[in-house]
Amino acid sequence: MTIEDVVMRHEGRTDIPPLIEIRKMTVDAGPEAFWGPRHEISRVRLEGLQIHTPPRIPGAPHVIHGTNTDLASKYRFVIDEIDADNALIVLLRKPADAATAPNEFRVHQVVLNGFGFNRAATFHALLTNPKPRGEIDCDGQFGPWNAEDPSRTPVSGNYTFRDADLGTLKGLKGILSSTGKYRGPLDDLNVEGVTDTPDFALRTSDHPMALHTDFTAIVDGTNGNTVLTNVTARFLHTIVETQGVVVDIYPQVKGRTIILDATSNRARVEDLLALALTSDRPFMTGSARLKTRILIPEGDDDLVDRLQLDGQFRLGDVRFTSSTTQGKVDTLSRRGQGKPKDMDISDAASDFQGQFKMSQAEVTFSSLEFRVQGAAISLDGGYNLDSGQLNFHGELQMEAKLSHTMTGWKSAVLKPFDHFFQGHDGGSRIPIKITGTREKPLFATDFHDKENPKRAPSGSSSPRN
Repeated sequence: MTIEDVVMRHEGRTDIPPLIEIRKMTVDAGPEAFWGPRHEISRVRLEGLQIHTPPRIPGAPHVIHGTNTDLASKYRFVIDEIDADNALIVLLRKPADAATAPNEFRVHQVVLNGFGFNRAATFHALLTNPKPRGEIDCDGQFGPWNAEDPSRTPVSGNYTFRDADLGTLKGLKGILSSTGKYRGPLDDLNVEGVTDTPDFALRTSDHPMALHTDFTAIVDGTNGNTVLTNVTARFLHTIVETQGVVVDIYPQVKGRTIILDATSNRARVEDLLALALTSDRPFMTGSARLKTRILIPEGDDDLVDRLQLDGQFRLGDVRFTSSTTQGKVDTLSRRGQGKPKDMDISDAASDFQGQFKMSQAEVTFSSLEFRVQGAAISLDGGYNLDSGQLNFHGELQMEAKLSHTMTGWKSAVLKPFDHFFQGHDGGSRIPIKITGTREKPLFATDFHDKENPKRAPSGSSSPRN
């Protein structure tokens, strides 16, 4: 039996595309399928299948309503096989958001075996995920159908997501693969899986690196909203733990909003810099601890431009890879200790800590503290990820008096000024600024800010990891 041009509308509405369209449906069944005791249909073939899901309105009933009818008793049949090739699933948007293109999922192949309202059917499906674009292969069990609340129909199975091009998300690079399993009702699926991206990179970096994640999540299969209960990301020598949500807050905007809380107590400075910067080598090394809120609003713009961060960090045992920069730190440590000629003070380790915010690839820092033996710097300012431009202003506090930071006639000349730059603990306090770029930072005094200097916390200890 063949039926053509099958159309099923959602509550008879003609203002939106039909809920289901089938260009051609072929049913293979003998007379016993209709008059026999078991009503078994051997095969149903669907060609040109399109499913248009209307948008869910907050507070409104589900798109597919429940029914009090006992479907298993009313329709006592079993379909041995249902198959469809080249089907299309379209997630429609609200009428007010019609200008935004709907999300489309192209299903290359789907096969259900043993379908009936009173039993679970097995299935296998191949489809293309739109963003990041890649191929999904999944199989499992679907049902029995929950007539009273279709969203609670149970589903379980396994999936493989391969060749996902992160380049389809502006700002990212790499080819991702993922495997996992899922179980639960349609609107509350528990998902466990792993991802591997051997060549992951941000657009601000030119250092592809292997990124591996283990994750657990709860997914609403009726709308795609996801709660990430735990994501553990590993790259180079760094581990980051993350929790958060991926939700469709603004249906009129393409994409989904990502809100994450990330924490790392096992990170390396050089790993984080390699992830974010284009330099051939990181300009500093050391241990790192960080905690940050990550917000990526919905949209189709560059991900790095949309990325917003709000967090705090602590870096320990830091050393600069540039001999020139490290030399300046060593000199600062010698002068801060009042030993400007002591060349045994070298390769001085530094500590950093502070709070940061990032928006539009611009990072602003507050309460930024840099400490090396003998000296501490307190700064506020900003840094641009794209240009590498630095702009910091603050204060240098040293254990030694100003005149003790020099030798010979320079020490004698500075001695009358010790009083003007005296710190709380008898050392010295000098307003400074750091400008230039990350490759060529420029350190200078900033006397025009001396009337309202930023003071380093008196008696505070160096941060340690």
